[in-house]
Amino acid sequence: MNSETVAERRRKVLVGELPPHFLRLAVPVQQVAEPEVVQPRLVSFVPPNTRGRLSVTILEANLVKNYGLVRMDPYCRVRVGNVAFDTNVAANAGRSPTWNRTLNAYLPMNVESIYVQIFDEKAFGPDEVIAWVHVMLPPTIFNGDNVDDYFQLSGQQGEGKEGMIHLHFSFAPIELPLQSEVRPQQEAVPVPLPVEITEEDTKEIQEMFPTVDKEVIKCILEERRGDKEAAVSAILEMTSASETA
Repeated sequence: MNSETVAERRRKVLVGELPPHFLRLAVPVQQVAEPEVVQPRLVSFVPPNTRGRLSVTILEANLVKNYGLVRMDPYCRVRVGNVAFDTNVAANAGRSPTWNRTLNAYLPMNVESIYVQIFDEKAFGPDEVIAWVHVMLPPTIFNGDNVDDYFQLSGQQGEGKEGMIHLHFSFAPIELPLQSEVRPQQEAVPVPLPVEITEEDTKEIQEMFPTVDKEVIKCILEERRGDKEAAVSAILEMTSASETA
């Protein structure tokens, strides 16, 4: 039997400050890898039949008349092919607006000119066209030159009698990838097989809609790939729209 007394056991107990790791469980720290940040891939789309990139800077205009009752707030609209661009509004600029706005546009093939209009922005009602000009693109810009020139404006005062507009032109050709390089990257789109529409299918729906022509029902069935419920819904929308009209 152990003869050690309680007093002797107490003398063996540590007296003082406890160590920092006292009663602390050692938990392994699991390092979590930071997620990889994937930078977005910018894809530059160039429309087909593009000759290059045209830059037009609309600097200023000198107009012969102020068409505003109190003030005139002019802005320009430049049309390149089928695309139109607007400049900022020169607020209360009157006959001497300044924009200093550069517009970049893809120049389609066989487009040799641009169309410029000057509008007066109206607080109430539609904006008013006060001048315009049809500008042939300077041929030297296609050789790498920058062209800075004034062009006569037309309007209510007559042809070329509305003032002058100051424009700056530059051009940068774009090399489009060859078709042989593009074709392997394109995924083949499966072409759905035609669905055979029987006389019975057409007759069944025509009994529901006797006023609808048989060929129309057949075309709708072909568009819905034989789905009769979808065809019935389409015919209901069509007939309800015609009755409303």
